Amino acid sequence: MPQRKHLRPSRGASLPNTVPCVVHRVHRGTPSSVTVTLDPGAAMPRFLHTPGQRITFCLTLGSSTCYRSYNLVNDVGQLPEVAIKKVAEGGGSALFNEELQPGDILNVVPPSGHLYDAHLDHTARHFLLFAAGSGITPIISIAKHALKARPDHRITLLYANSSVHDIMMRDELEALAHSERLEVFHILGDGATGEDLSTGRLDHAKLSRLMEQFRSVELPETAFQSGPSGFMELVDDVVKRHPIPLPIIRYSFMQQPHLHPQDHRLTDATSDITVTLQGHTKLITDASRRDTLLKAADDAGIAMPANCRSGICHRCKARLISGHTVHSGIQNGRPVPKGWILCCQERPGSSHVQIEMD
Repeated sequence: MPQRKHLRPSRGASLPNTVPCVVHRVHRGTPSSVTVTLDPGAAMPRFLHTPGQRITFCLTLGSSTCYRSYNLVNDVGQLPEVAIKKVAEGGGSALFNEELQPGDILNVVPPSGHLYDAHLDHTARHFLLFAAGSGITPIISIAKHALKARPDHRITLLYANSSVHDIMMRDELEALAHSERLEVFHILGDGATGEDLSTGRLDHAKLSRLMEQFRSVELPETAFQSGPSGFMELVDDVVKRHPIPLPIIRYSFMQQPHLHPQDHRLTDATSDITVTLQGHTKLITDASRRDTLLKAADDAGIAMPANCRSGICHRCKARLISGHTVHSGIQNGRPVPKGWILCCQERPGSSHVQIEMD
């Protein structure tokens, strides 16, 4: 099936470690969220993941190319799945919720990020998980893993939503809750449960009482939390005030693993660039991701060899040692060998880029 225009990949070097994946299934879980199953074909081994990791999609939305990252919610070994809640008109979440169809092809960066330490499985443990809204996506991955990692792990999930209709991955949570070692406690803002602790807006008093109810005195405990900033601040404050210390690990949706300089949201994104030229190393700090590496060097007073700015002379060819770059979109002249880039054609695509020139 031909790729539809809005799913086309960006050009040149702008797809770091990207795998074309076929959309296998699109399942609507709530009126404003979908679960998307991908088939990476022969690249399936590259999509094995650890709890809380995410994959990144390279999307073209209108005239802007961007990266959007979403958490993997599938069991390890199964086809990769992401659950996406629509949060804006015309953005990546709207594309997944309104336009995506089975058979479409998406360009995907394999799993990245680190949330769950392996040492947590060295002994039996109680996991206290806090989630709100789409914050459930990294948290459900932890719950699934903990149930399988040890037969003596216990898990408690406190999950806040506006209403029962907003509960993402509801069927999956109900299936998990069949285990005697996992308890799911829903807090619904609309008061549908009719019970004091599970109805209405979550506040300090209510969360403190829930902590007293669900804390374990038998097992060492670790907490994870994910959700909107106000929810995270509430959990942090209540945990900090509790008389029994509780290590808590935060998941932040704001820390995206990849940023694209053509993304219209990234007006102030910068990178640090380490340039080794004829054996001498210099650091360019806070270089704009909208400028090429050659322009960044020019602005920093570094005299890179170059007879043009259009990719023809190849004098600004450099080895990419680390980091990612994004092609400017202009394809001129002959191609460069694998592992090399043209500084006049590439822009920074990660927080740090290291290059080496002869």
